[in-house]
Amino acid sequence: MAETFELKPDETRDATLMDTFSPDRVEKFIMGELTLGQLYGISIEEAYSMAELGYTFMEQGRLNEAQTVFQGLVVSNPYDAYFHTVLGSIYQKQENIDGAVEEYSIAIGLDPANLEAYVNRGELLIRKGNFEMAAVDFGIALHLDPDGHNPSANRARALASVTAAALSAALSSAK
Repeated sequence: MAETFELKPDETRDATLMDTFSPDRVEKFIMGELTLGQLYGISIEEAYSMAELGYTFMEQGRLNEAQTVFQGLVVSNPYDAYFHTVLGSIYQKQENIDGAVEEYSIAIGLDPANLEAYVNRGELLIRKGNFEMAAVDFGIALHLDPDGHNPSANRARALASVTAAALSAALSSAK
């Protein structure tokens, strides 16, 4: 019977910053081919694990902690629409209307089918008195869910009718 040998390294080590910050990877980061999170070796699974923690903070009302988590996630992976949407929600809860509108707008730019971002941004646009843009956002949200399966789309339906009434009243008073 032949003897088999298992080859194992004498020692193993975790990746170091020198590994993740190799000249090739730094060049890819500079050229926009890698995100900061990828440069640091953070997998998307690890990022979403952090997002779960941040979302839990938000649900618990620990908005400052949630904000810190999601700001870090947005910096490390700026192309993830979900991270921008949740950060927008945090800003909205903190009454940072301009910050929330900006985050929802970024999320929509990254994912034009992001129904929640359209509805939330539309709601904030109403608060800012921009009824026409709010109506556009609600219209897009309704188009994305014509059968009304998504609770956010149903909220958009209600807000759209309020917006239409407000626009009608504004037009009537302008005559």
